[in-house]
Amino acid sequence: MRSRVISALFLSLLLPPNAHAACITGNGSNFLLQGDEATNPEHGLTWKRCAIGMRWDAGAKICTGEARGLGLNEALDYARKEGEGWRVPTGEELETLLVETCEGPKIDAVAFPNIADSDFGEGAAFWTSTEAIPDMFYFFDFTNGFADMHSQGFSLSVLLVKDSTR
Repeated sequence: MRSRVISALFLSLLLPPNAHAACITGNGSNFLLQGDEATNPEHGLTWKRCAIGMRWDAGAKICTGEARGLGLNEALDYARKEGEGWRVPTGEELETLLVETCEGPKIDAVAFPNIADSDFGEGAAFWTSTEAIPDMFYFFDFTNGFADMHSQGFSLSVLLVKDSTR
């Protein structure tokens, strides 16, 4: 995954300037939206639409409350307690949510509203369960679309995922 992200970044520098002008505005159309869940049939994944700590407000169709920053082990424990197959996504799974918007979060803001509320001062960074090097795990920052790695004890946001029935 790391080489794919680096390759994509390198190749984007080689593109002519007008190739960068293609903006995508997420409108939820790639997802089946049902309450606090967003299912992507193409990838066979169902996502919680709100970061851990936030709650879905069906009337306003937004996430409310405060996102919780969790260490990776805390996030894994939280997902286990949720049951029903919920887990912390792999890097490949979380990468499927990246959207090339020109402005704003690099995620479908209709399917995943209020992602910016997960910014604790260094971007809206979300854990993956994919180990980059020993004791370091990937995360994605939906503020800018970048991937990086951190130690397990660092506090980041979490979106839960599970396999959906196709």
